[in-house]
Amino acid sequence: MSDTFWKLRASLTRLDRVNSAMWNRMRARRAKAKGIPTKFDHFPEPRTIGAFEVGQQLTQGQFYFAGDLIEASTKSIWSITPPTPDFTAEMHGFLWLDDLAAVGDAESRHLAQAWTMDWIARYGAGKGDGWTPAITGKRILRICVHARFLFLNLKKTHALDILRSLARQLNYLDKTWRQEPAGIPRLEALAGLIFAGVSFEGRGKSLKSANKAIGNECDRHIDENGAIPNRNPEELMEIFTLLTWVYRTLEDVNIEPDKRLVNALERIAPTLRGLRLGDGNLTRFHGGGRGREGQLDQVLSDSRVRKSRIGELAMGYDRLTAARITLLVDCAAPPALPVSHHAHASTLAFEMSSGRHPIVVNCGAGQKFSAVWERKCRATASHNTVTIEKTSSSRIAPAGLVSRTFGERLLNTPANVTRSRKADQQGNWLVATHDGYSPAYGLIHQRRLYLSPDGREFRGQDSLTATSEKDRKAFKNAISAVPSLGVSYAAHFHLHPDVKTKLSDDAKSVALQLPNKEVWVFRHEGGLLTLESSVFLDQWRHKPRATKQIVVSSRVLDYSDRITWIFKRVKDSEL
Repeated sequence: MSDTFWKLRASLTRLDRVNSAMWNRMRARRAKAKGIPTKFDHFPEPRTIGAFEVGQQLTQGQFYFAGDLIEASTKSIWSITPPTPDFTAEMHGFLWLDDLAAVGDAESRHLAQAWTMDWIARYGAGKGDGWTPAITGKRILRICVHARFLFLNLKKTHALDILRSLARQLNYLDKTWRQEPAGIPRLEALAGLIFAGVSFEGRGKSLKSANKAIGNECDRHIDENGAIPNRNPEELMEIFTLLTWVYRTLEDVNIEPDKRLVNALERIAPTLRGLRLGDGNLTRFHGGGRGREGQLDQVLSDSRVRKSRIGELAMGYDRLTAARITLLVDCAAPPALPVSHHAHASTLAFEMSSGRHPIVVNCGAGQKFSAVWERKCRATASHNTVTIEKTSSSRIAPAGLVSRTFGERLLNTPANVTRSRKADQQGNWLVATHDGYSPAYGLIHQRRLYLSPDGREFRGQDSLTATSEKDRKAFKNAISAVPSLGVSYAAHFHLHPDVKTKLSDDAKSVALQLPNKEVWVFRHEGGLLTLESSVFLDQWRHKPRATKQIVVSSRVLDYSDRITWIFKRVKDSEL
């Protein structure tokens, strides 16, 4: 499709979002506070994970949301100007209530009460950016689970104001949750209805309806293998976390959760276990970060699902393990066009850890830093795989075609991705291919990986080949200007910032030292090795971290070329 088509689609999308915001506010203003509860009839168990340190920062006027930090002299969260839509969403979703409750002292409680009352005064009548079904669901859920903390020693008039506001928000949510797109936004809206239904008498009909609806959404959005369409591991964990909260909360009041919700938990848990690196955190692919420290282990424990999936793809990612080594490889096509607005051109890329220490990592998810960083991080060169002529294996829609809020779609993705796996006493083998570069260069990328049984050797071979007549013709066209130069390509290996590096004097190898003094050596055959600058973006840090990448480059001159490489553990000693 032409760029004109995408520009038109982007314009329509922006218009649709403006209209949606106006519609939400109109529905919020029309929502009436019907059936105002006089008290909480049940206090749901707080299951959200707050951070004590973040809560302390909030009491000191340091506001950290969605990767951005604002330091202000004011103590009112509603007096600051949010820098991004994600920042705004977390503020209006009352995520700060988790952190203030984690502190739990009188100062943090008074601050939570003041911010809640201030929100009602400023925005409670349907104003501001906090009126979407998903954000409203988050806000209601957190008020319900932290009600004991929030209502303690609160003036009766203020308590009634909060209950009146909740009634209005629930009336709005009852009528609007269906407008949210499938996936986590709609699940967040429904979770708010369920937690309110558990908290207050008289909401049995709404609770029953939301319980059934969340089961429907589980069947629609989560496939039989526990995967979601956008293949984002962190989003899958957030969905699993939300569903687990709903499941356990309904159980606490002897209400049977919808069976489809329970089945979804049983499908997702093995997939999430298959997406963990050795440090217990998630692999970073397709817009997902590692998640909040300890969240994955906590929610897997809370779910009580003990199943695991060995030897199978987990949402399109293959997992190789031996001794202390864990490898995760992207062995499936990128997400389809409708859900690809944060997807990465990462086909056949891998991440690697030794014990609890990451070694080779993708650059990360850049959307929490800026639109520029997100676009860079989505490129193939920001992943541990092969690029051809410094291009990506999938094309990211040109800058400006789609707004940052909506995201830039991934176009021209690989049509065919294959994978075969073998494991025995001799080790683990994986062979995978993709044709993302075939239309432009006529070359198929094949990656062969081998992991030894003792975990001390990880070998790879990357080959580029034009085999069919059609591919050879495309290759000839690609090199027609200067045939003698062929087609350039490079294999990238981005290292975690905690890994120390030392390039050998002959530039043939790189020594790698982990924080525990474990030492590995990278060597290669074919091509030219260089040690170059790179970055690592962690959503829980304010700025990108400088790091290094190993790059092995070569050229395809006559329909095929290959490079081989190895990571080998040597001995424990300082560089």
